[in-house]
Amino acid sequence: MARRRSSQSPEEDFPMTPMIDMVFLLLVFFMTVSTLAQADRAKKLDLPESAESDVPDAEDLPNRGTISLDAEGVIYLGMEPVTLENMRATMKTSLAANPELRIHLRADQATPYLTIKKVLKACAEVGAYEVIYATYQMD
Repeated sequence: MARRRSSQSPEEDFPMTPMIDMVFLLLVFFMTVSTLAQADRAKKLDLPESAESDVPDAEDLPNRGTISLDAEGVIYLGMEPVTLENMRATMKTSLAANPELRIHLRADQATPYLTIKKVLKACAEVGAYEVIYATYQMD
């Protein structure tokens, strides 16, 4: 008695539906994580306005470290409050890993200048000489 061969090849038996489900789950996961990473990047502040401010280039953003100062003079790396010494140590480590790192300083309008000056001095002491001061762009 002769055996009958199946009309389907073994490659066609592979179920694609679970693979497609996994791709969509990964896509949703990465979209969610990237949105949360953007939200966690910096504290909400009332930045000063400037008619001469420039909008940063998109390719320049990965080489920036963001430091925020609120109206009370509290220093934030992302959303986490830190001391001046902790900020200095973190910056030193970041600069060792990425020598082209530029500091993006965001200070509230009501932040005392003495606090801003201390942060700028700490940046210079660890070797971060290029500091970009964040402002809102006036129309």
